Amino acid sequence: MTGKEAKRIRRWMLLVIPGMILAIIGDYCMGIEPADSVPISGMISSGWLTISDLRITVSNIGGMIGTALYTVAALAFIRYLQYKLMQCNDKKGKLYLITYIAGLIWGIMVFMYFHLACGTLIHNFSVIYDATGGNTDLAVEMWNRTYSVQFVTYWVSFIVLGIASTGGWIAIISGGVLPLKKIWVLAAPLVIACIGFLLEWLLPLPISGLSSGFESFGWIVMFLGGREAIRNEVMAV
Repeated sequence: MTGKEAKRIRRWMLLVIPGMILAIIGDYCMGIEPADSVPISGMISSGWLTISDLRITVSNIGGMIGTALYTVAALAFIRYLQYKLMQCNDKKGKLYLITYIAGLIWGIMVFMYFHLACGTLIHNFSVIYDATGGNTDLAVEMWNRTYSVQFVTYWVSFIVLGIASTGGWIAIISGGVLPLKKIWVLAAPLVIACIGFLLEWLLPLPISGLSSGFESFGWIVMFLGGREAIRNEVMAV
């Protein structure tokens, strides 16, 4: 890989920053709830009823634009990973790279869907609750119908993305496929999301949902690791 190409790829990868900042804003529009929010049934919490239509609108717009910016950044990153794949002679290394590339592509496919699905499920319950005159049991029953048609795609989207992106990233770093120190395994999105959950559990906050934006932030950190790997690659030539 030439220095000129590496520079161009690293520049396009920076688009993940504004993209994921928009996603983080959207995450917090959906995720911030009062500290006294309590579970109602399954995924549903009482805090959902405090989330306004405007917040869901802002979240949806952020998810749409954020996904577009992520797509450009991811395609640039994949170009570098394809170069690594051609250079890799280790079967395990090739498998790790293919898994991770699949995770980035899967993100292009499902980021916007998953973002919209989360917001729609929250909004649906609020609308149904109002339509039933505050009848919680009936609202939950009707909401479960809206959830049932999204259940498979919702969870398959999330699980495949988690395994391929976070699992793939950890594999290529711990396996030495990319020229990065092992500490970079902590840059995996779900690892950073777990840090967010830990902080939320430890800190006495006046709100609930601090961890909402941590996974999206993890994508920024992970791509910064990718940019560092490209820089190290070029310097080693």
